[in-house]
Amino acid sequence: MSILKGMNLKLLLLAGLTCLLGCQNKQKQKTDPAVTDPGIHTTTNPDKNYELHYDAIDQEQAAQIVHWLDQGQKDIHQFFGSDFKQDFDVYLFSERDSLDKQWQKDWNMPDFKSQCWMVASGIAHRLDILSPRIWETQACEHNSKDTITTQKLIIHELVHVFHGQHNPSPTFEHVENIDWLVEGLAVYASGQLDEERYERAKTFMQTEEGPDKLANIWKGEHKYGLAGTLAKFIDDTYGRKALIQLISLTKADDVLQTLAITEEELIKRWKQSFLLINKSQARVIGIIGKL
Repeated sequence: MSILKGMNLKLLLLAGLTCLLGCQNKQKQKTDPAVTDPGIHTTTNPDKNYELHYDAIDQEQAAQIVHWLDQGQKDIHQFFGSDFKQDFDVYLFSERDSLDKQWQKDWNMPDFKSQCWMVASGIAHRLDILSPRIWETQACEHNSKDTITTQKLIIHELVHVFHGQHNPSPTFEHVENIDWLVEGLAVYASGQLDEERYERAKTFMQTEEGPDKLANIWKGEHKYGLAGTLAKFIDDTYGRKALIQLISLTKADDVLQTLAITEEELIKRWKQSFLLINKSQARVIGIIGKL
């Protein structure tokens, strides 16, 4: 889950994220910017394409996250039909202060302080997660006890990692007006576009005018649902192969050119898809009423 509030698109990639049996731990140097505790451990497994770094206090959380990461990679392979192009690191932060220091360094924003809903960030080479162990006291809008939602959140961030590895801008710094695509794809591919979120987006589109520009989709309280439904619309209309082709693009104009459609027509057809669903449901209800 992510949000863009006038910051660099990197901030858009913020969201709500026991060592494997037989794996070995190794010490990380204190100079590692992600390390705030000299007792940090690293999972190592030759069959994995990632390393998970965590403090000893989060060993139990690390075991759960390894499970989610592995399941997420399977889901992503099934959705996209391909694997990650390179290895990446996953850092599990035991305190929000240490996470803030990492992001201050990464984004060259020395005064940056994360908001309470910010619990994870994914780009091509790394995935940062605030330990769910402390979400109750150091986060908001996230419930670590809801393991299904938390797993989808982490898979959402994994989609960002995958997307970044297949995009000319691995950190999404040099992209133009594709926040709706970056986030919509992550919502859709992670399974976050569940029935409840889809229905909320549909109700909004049927009762409100809705966005008239791609740049306006990733705004407001319905942005996740709207972006996710547009990704689904492209998938349903053009096919999975066409949707996957879009992950290599950096500009909205290139997306429209690839789909051979104008922005106005894409928005129009996307909006109409909600109305068609409504009419179809109405016909079914009418038939039932006559029985």
